[in-house]
Amino acid sequence: MFPFFSEEEKAHIIRNTHSAIYKKGATIFSEGEMPGGLVYLSSGKAKICKKGILGKEQIIRLIQSCQLLGFRALCAGEPYGASTQALEASLVCTIEKECFLSLMKTNISFALAMLQHASRVLGYADLRTVALLQKHLRARLADSLLLLASTYGMEDDYQTLCGRFSRSDLANLANMTTPNAIRTLSTFQDEGLVSINRYNIRLLNIPAICRISSHG
Repeated sequence: MFPFFSEEEKAHIIRNTHSAIYKKGATIFSEGEMPGGLVYLSSGKAKICKKGILGKEQIIRLIQSCQLLGFRALCAGEPYGASTQALEASLVCTIEKECFLSLMKTNISFALAMLQHASRVLGYADLRTVALLQKHLRARLADSLLLLASTYGMEDDYQTLCGRFSRSDLANLANMTTPNAIRTLSTFQDEGLVSINRYNIRLLNIPAICRISSHG
C-alpha cells in the first residue's frame, strides 16, 4: 500500500498501527465481531472460515503473508461474516479504523486500489462457488490441492506442499466430509498422484491433478 502515500501519510499510518503475534490455531478475529481496523497478515498463513449447519466449518479462503483480512466488513460497517484462524505462527498488523477510513476519503489512488482488490476477491469467490457446487469429489479435492500449492507454494523439492494441513482442513476446503477426503486422498495416492506422510503432502503428478480438476 505504501507507494500510494506521502511521507506524512506513512507516518500517520505507522502511528496508528499495532501488531501482534498469533500462535498456530489462534483466532485472529471471530465471526460477529465488529472490525476495529484494517487487518494485514504480515507473515504466516491463515484461513477464513465460517460455521454452517450443525456447526460444520467451511473454509472460504486461504490467506498468505502480505494479504489483507476482513476489509469487506470494515468498509461496509458490518460485523465480520466469518472467522480467521492462524495456520502457523503469524504476525498480524492492524491499521486503526479511523485512520484507514480517513485515507480512503482523502487518497483517491489508495481507494481505487482497495476497490480493485475487493473486485478481484469477489471474482475469485464466484469461481470457487461454481467449482464447489458443480464439480464431483475428485475434482474438488484436486482443486484444493492445487489451491494450496498456488497459495502457499512448494518446498525445495518442488513437490511437497508448504505447511502442514489436517485432513479436516482439506475436507473443509473441498466441501467434503473428512472420511470422503481421506478416501479420495488415499485413492490419489494409490494412483501415484500424491504421496502422504502424516501432515505432509507431495504432489507427484501435477499435470494429472490439473486434468482431474479441469474435467470436473
